Amino acid sequence: MGWGSLAVLLLGLGGGLHRGYLLLTGMACLYLVLARLGQLAGRPAQRGPAYLLFLLLGLASATGAAALYGQFEHQLLLDKQRLATNLLVDNDLQGEFLLGQRLRRLASDPLVARLFTTMPVRTEAIRRRIERQYLRSYFDKYEESVDLFDPSGQPVGGEADDTLTFNQTRLLLSRTATPTDQEGVYLLKSDNSFSSRRYVAVVPVTQPAPGGIGPPAPVGTILLTLSLKQLASYSVLPELLVDQKFFQPGLATDLSYAGYAKGRLVYSEGDFDYANRLPVALLRDQRLYQNGLIVSDFHHLAMRDASGRRVVVVTTSTYSVADWFSNFSFQLLLNVLVWLLAGGAYLLLRREGWGVQFNFSARIQLLLNLGILLPLLVVSVATASQVISGYRRDLHRTYERRGRIALESLLRRRDQLTDTTARPVLQALAHNVAALTETDLNLYDSRGQLLVSSQPLIFEAGLLGPLLNPQALVELRERGLSRTLLTERAGSLSFNSLYLPVRAASVDGPSGPVLGYVGIPFFDSQKELDSKLTELFTTILNIFTLMFLVFLGLAFVATRQLTAPLKLLTQRLTRTTLTGQNELLDYHSSDDEIGLLVSEYNSMLRKLEASKRELAAQEKEAAWREMARQVAHEIKNPLTPMKLSLQYLQKAISERRPNAEELIGRISQTLITQIDVLSDIATSFSTFTNLPAMRPTRLDVVAVLRHCADLFRQNDGDEKGELHLQLPPDGTYTVFADESLLVRTFNNLLLNARQAVPSDRSPRQQVSLRAEGTGKILITITDNGAGIAEEVREKIFRPNFTTKLTGSGIGLAVAKRGIEGAGGRLWFETEVGVGTTFFIELPLAG
Repeated sequence: MGWGSLAVLLLGLGGGLHRGYLLLTGMACLYLVLARLGQLAGRPAQRGPAYLLFLLLGLASATGAAALYGQFEHQLLLDKQRLATNLLVDNDLQGEFLLGQRLRRLASDPLVARLFTTMPVRTEAIRRRIERQYLRSYFDKYEESVDLFDPSGQPVGGEADDTLTFNQTRLLLSRTATPTDQEGVYLLKSDNSFSSRRYVAVVPVTQPAPGGIGPPAPVGTILLTLSLKQLASYSVLPELLVDQKFFQPGLATDLSYAGYAKGRLVYSEGDFDYANRLPVALLRDQRLYQNGLIVSDFHHLAMRDASGRRVVVVTTSTYSVADWFSNFSFQLLLNVLVWLLAGGAYLLLRREGWGVQFNFSARIQLLLNLGILLPLLVVSVATASQVISGYRRDLHRTYERRGRIALESLLRRRDQLTDTTARPVLQALAHNVAALTETDLNLYDSRGQLLVSSQPLIFEAGLLGPLLNPQALVELRERGLSRTLLTERAGSLSFNSLYLPVRAASVDGPSGPVLGYVGIPFFDSQKELDSKLTELFTTILNIFTLMFLVFLGLAFVATRQLTAPLKLLTQRLTRTTLTGQNELLDYHSSDDEIGLLVSEYNSMLRKLEASKRELAAQEKEAAWREMARQVAHEIKNPLTPMKLSLQYLQKAISERRPNAEELIGRISQTLITQIDVLSDIATSFSTFTNLPAMRPTRLDVVAVLRHCADLFRQNDGDEKGELHLQLPPDGTYTVFADESLLVRTFNNLLLNARQAVPSDRSPRQQVSLRAEGTGKILITITDNGAGIAEEVREKIFRPNFTTKLTGSGIGLAVAKRGIEGAGGRLWFETEVGVGTTFFIELPLAG
């Protein structure tokens, strides 16, 4: 299995099974595959570093997204387990113990007993005493209800008319109450044991008998009901006062849960339809109770109670591709920003400043991306501002609608705002209206003094003052507005509050004098608004990233399309030669800028071809002139002694000298010698101008060089070891060349090395052969001769140039021409008075 198949398999399994480690491994394999493809698709020098850097950026972003996904899955699993555990627990054992202790102190509280005996009974003071002294700290998570009864069991206080007697209440509660380990504390069972937790406590209040003689006398009974709070979605209380771990967990928008008793669905919360979409048979699958099951794009986790008869299933939607892409987008833009900042810091620290050079392709891509992304960024910001403004307007309309509902409910009981004796009824009214509108509610009198609140704990803790916001008084009283929405702070929380005046009924007009004010705080700044803004920015971020990647790819393709003719033109320019054949470019769009450039290039090639033909003709003519001059010079040298000898012989014959026969023989021998010189000159020039066609074959170059050196030793002698060989074994290196050419070249260089040594110096030559780089060999022939003078070094390979008294100067020229014809090189290094080294580089046969 290849790396590509393995990457696809791991990514598929990781996405299907929701396993982060499989996703990370798959992305690493995919990176290797893409890196390999990038190396195969182009030359590394041109695209390797940038391509690998881009892949590394994508891998880092995808890895970060996968890591966040793994952390999210783990934390979500823990949250589900915690929620299920809380839902399965009926008893609050710590709360029962603390409640038992405090109720025993309450039963013997002399202040409460004295308040019971006053006439009329100060019920509000008793309730305030109980709430502040006995139901604080741990019991903040409970809603409390305090009912007071006299010794005969009749309700006391202003609510006596609409409250059951103690015996009636006890009979009603006895049907669902279960005793706990604490005396007088009962757990109220309901048909649905998953919805909430409720306790009821009965506290008989007594006072000592007069004079301390006799048993304590009962003065009343307190019936205390505690219900675990379920906070309103708009309530400002949670972030201000309450430790969230004490509360029944509130539902997230994508979280649902259900309770099963004996395999039957008895309770559910949230949007998921458990009755129709979750088969009961799945409750028998053990995987549901371990890491959960994924059914129809929803993840379900279940927990049982100790008896195994009650089961809680918590459900969330699975981690979608959109969620992963959101994290990827954030990681990608974050990495890009970090790299840009790092690059900018590097440029600032460089002494050269901002001398950054981009090639033509990079500039095109940069401008194309900036031309698209900058308008996209502007449009995104404008869209975000419009959506935020629209959502705020919708939210304000929601506030006003809820405020109107609350005000209409209060106007029916407006007379109680001025009745100081109806405070308990007003408190109940505030709670009822708050429950109806799903808000918190504060009622103030006409002077701005707080009367009652649905969340009095906020004021008791000193987070909000008991007086109405002065700005609200100015807006409602002085300016006569019907409502005002203000931004307030309580502790570290910023929230909006809506204030409305409660006016008396008027016969003459729609409104009378102000009786009081209603204040409604809305918890939107860190919940609803932040949630909407998060969704908005996530969507914009995803769109921005997707467009960035798409336009990056389009810019890359466009750049390749635009620069392909330029790259082709560059390649042809680098291959343009004066000796070979140059091809014209074929470009279809001849009317654009690149077409004009191609046309000029083709025109240049045509002119170059004409110039080459003219130059070749001139060079050929110049070469023949030079050759004629050289031949004339070489022929003239032997002709002069021949002419002088014949003139001398002619004079001797005319004078009838007695030694004429001897002169004829001697002069004839001189003429024969000079004729041989002329023949040798003609042969040398013929050899240079008419080199035989090379017949290259596969040769063992080590064996050829060793054979030439051995022949040289046999002919010239090597008694003192003047010739040193450093050659590998025969058969080590094979070249593709003409054998006769190599033999002539080696013989010529060996002979020149011996003849270059002065007569007063012992000759010493060294011949070596070794590998040079990849696919080449290097042959060196070194002598200890007089070296080559600076002024003649450029003429060494010129035909007919020699520094010796004998020879035509053709040998080195023929050798260089033959070696270059075999694809090699011939050059030398010399030092006057020390010696010369000739180098021959040949390619190895494939």
